[in-house]
Amino acid sequence: MSRKVTAAITRTVTDKITLYTVPPRNRAEWEMMYVISLTGTDSPSVYWYDKSENVEYQVLGAKNLGAGDYVLLSTAVVVLEEDDEIRVKNSSTNTVTYIAT
Repeated sequence: MSRKVTAAITRTVTDKITLYTVPPRNRAEWEMMYVISLTGTDSPSVYWYDKSENVEYQVLGAKNLGAGDYVLLSTAVVVLEEDDEIRVKNSSTNTVTYIAT
């Protein structure tokens, strides 16, 4: 049986962190991602880390978002395997919310 999982975080710092890691002995389908700038201007980044290949892919970057702007990533499903990660990073200390399902 499968179930939907949503991971969310609001960030105000510029270090890259892991938003979600696929649990051992599981696979996941990354269906959508909202990136919402709540204050100021930011150019947030979203990454997929493929553990089996030890490669990080930048899924979103170089998109300036002003306060109240958002990006919805929903046109493709990414299949994640055990220990793959979704990572996020702010470009500034403005407030950005990341929501992935």
